[in-house]
Amino acid sequence: MVVGILALAAAFEPPLMPVGTLLFLGIAGALGTGTGAVFALLARLVAPGEVGAVTGLVGAAGGLGGFFPPLVMGVVFGATGSYLLGFVLLAATAAAAAAFTATVVRRRAQCPAAEHASPDTPPQTGHRA
Repeated sequence: MVVGILALAAAFEPPLMPVGTLLFLGIAGALGTGTGAVFALLARLVAPGEVGAVTGLVGAAGGLGGFFPPLVMGVVFGATGSYLLGFVLLAATAAAAAAFTATVVRRRAQCPAAEHASPDTPPQTGHRA
């Protein structure tokens, strides 16, 4: 949600120093925090034998997520002469991701881990060695 709010604030072309710089640093920090949260959730949502494969897919998706937004911003600026629409699209994407996380992912994270374990995996007792 922080990314969406800061992206909307950046859409109105604040001066680069210091307001714009703080907005962009805030967006970068929030995106980094979100990335860390996604990888932390993998341990809770994925069976232990599948964590490596899922981590690879999530990392690839993150790579695409870092590749396409600059292209979209460039196309938007070339077509309109402003970054407004690009930042609005970024804010909308962030809001959609926040809504998905708050509903679907939260429900899935609250399920017991036993649902995701394979039949030959011993049940977890909550203690780690």
